[in-house]
Amino acid sequence: MASAGKGKGKGASNPPSEELFVTGLPMDCSDELLKEIFSQYGTVKDVKVLPPAAGKKARAGFVDMASVDDAKWVVQHVHTNVPQGLSSPVEVSYAIPRSQRNSAKGKGKGKGMPPEMMMQMMAMMMSSMAGWGK
Repeated sequence: MASAGKGKGKGASNPPSEELFVTGLPMDCSDELLKEIFSQYGTVKDVKVLPPAAGKKARAGFVDMASVDDAKWVVQHVHTNVPQGLSSPVEVSYAIPRSQRNSAKGKGKGKGMPPEMMMQMMAMMMSSMAGWGK
């Protein structure tokens, strides 16, 4: 049986789920725009655009699809492509399961984490500290 992310690289280490992690979003992307873009591919339950990371030219966000099948379709067909309504390609992977996100906090300071997991964790931490250090 072929995996949903076969040949795509990113997201392959996370199990298929409704929640997706999207990178390569334009700097002016809003929650509303993200929902509008991904609603073309299935029912979207929720979205969250993360604050821009320092030094980055693109934003990231989470898209919570209504079903695993919808999410699989998006990973297979939208990853590294330009979604209708955007002008540049995005990377789409399965998000780290919430149970792993919570249990990973404070253990080992990220040592041994897969790079995509570390990137998602950092993005989540930065979004929760919006304005920190300003």
